[in-house]
Amino acid sequence: MSLQIRMNGRIVDLSPGAKIELELVSPYLVYDDILSSKVTIPNLPASARNRAILGYPDLLQNDAVSFRYMCEKYYNGQLLQTGAAVLTEAGSEYSFTVVQALGEFFGAHQYKPLSEIDFGSLALPNPLVKLVNSGNAPAVCFPTIVNPDYYGSNGAEVSYSGKMNDFASGAYSATGPKVPFLFVDYLLGRIAAVTGTTITGDYFTTRPELRKLILFNTRALDRDAGPGASAVTISRHLPELTLAEFFLELRKLFNLSFTFSPAERKLSIGFTSDMLKRPTVKDWSEKALKVYRKQPETSRRLQLGSELDSNDGLLKDKPPITADYLSAELAEPTGIAPLKSKFSTLLMDAASGTATCKQAGVTATLNQSANKFGARLLFYTGGDANNDAPTASSTLGALSLYWTGDKGLARTFWTKNEELRSRWFYLARNMTLNEFDLASLDFSQKVHINGVNYLPLKVIASLPVRAPAQVLFIRV
Repeated sequence: MSLQIRMNGRIVDLSPGAKIELELVSPYLVYDDILSSKVTIPNLPASARNRAILGYPDLLQNDAVSFRYMCEKYYNGQLLQTGAAVLTEAGSEYSFTVVQALGEFFGAHQYKPLSEIDFGSLALPNPLVKLVNSGNAPAVCFPTIVNPDYYGSNGAEVSYSGKMNDFASGAYSATGPKVPFLFVDYLLGRIAAVTGTTITGDYFTTRPELRKLILFNTRALDRDAGPGASAVTISRHLPELTLAEFFLELRKLFNLSFTFSPAERKLSIGFTSDMLKRPTVKDWSEKALKVYRKQPETSRRLQLGSELDSNDGLLKDKPPITADYLSAELAEPTGIAPLKSKFSTLLMDAASGTATCKQAGVTATLNQSANKFGARLLFYTGGDANNDAPTASSTLGALSLYWTGDKGLARTFWTKNEELRSRWFYLARNMTLNEFDLASLDFSQKVHINGVNYLPLKVIASLPVRAPAQVLFIRV
């Protein structure tokens, strides 16, 4: 039985009797945070080998004040966990705190507002066109949005038509606000580029409608560079969300699963509903000890909704189509688990077939620079013919951005969660897991124990393995 620790890929010396404490936590089925596993590592002796590998951090003549290492833990040749080790004390021994870099996956940008991150700019053609690509992919579009209140009660003073990005006879109007809407896919690509990460997964391949998602805003190009603006500064047209919030709030809409690989700086985005439908692949019945604790889920109904943009006059009285989704009552009384996303969508204008709002814009015209807009999404539905006005919609094909209805978010992405939640319970059980079980643990894989299927939520163990692991399961 051998324990091995590598710092920046090199094996370090360990003290006799060294051990590692593991608290491994599932990143799934939690929607308001990104949970991180916790791993402690033993103090390392200040041997000649360790001093060289770690860069002689104990030397008083060493001007470096921060020592951080990529730390890998192996047991019997099995890679158990990868994270960042930060030196906290150097003397006759070296002490560390270990960061499982999920909570800081995007580095210094993690908790910055999107509007404060330099995502660069995108050049615009003259005359303006409906859709602007970056490479071969859509980046920015200019759909027509019915918004009679963009200039408040002063629209007549500037010959405003009542439409943002007004388009007629194959061209955009010379007057009125020109507001660029960024594609979500394009923004994800810019986030990856700026943070040095890779973002991939089924999200990009299995739901073609999501390739058409755009971020609504009301900030006109004239706010920054006058009516003849030749570029879009990306950060200026993003909602007031931090980078972490952007991912978490998007996750709530589409029930997304996030799988992080810190060593590779890779994030794979999938769908939790697909994960829950996969077959059970492991049988841990023989590893389960007899003593266990069973705890029921006390809130077995879901309430799913969005925070509406209070700046939009059409939403003041919460129209029925924007209502929350609430699971049907069950045979036995139970609590309700609420989940609300900061992302919402717009109402539709039946006459024009495009989205509509009543909202003051962000523009230099009439001194409206201080106005705000919330986090909202639409689908770009085009206007492919040259003379057709480009439109944006809350619905595309079989998918709606409202929560209720046959095409709604609840029916499309949350049905499996709802079904399983109605019979959820938690099981705390000691399990005789070995180092291979711990190294190959995948929280997205169901395990079978004596006739019931579960997902593991938390595993507490120590290495070398001298006692059963404490495991918390949820029935699925």
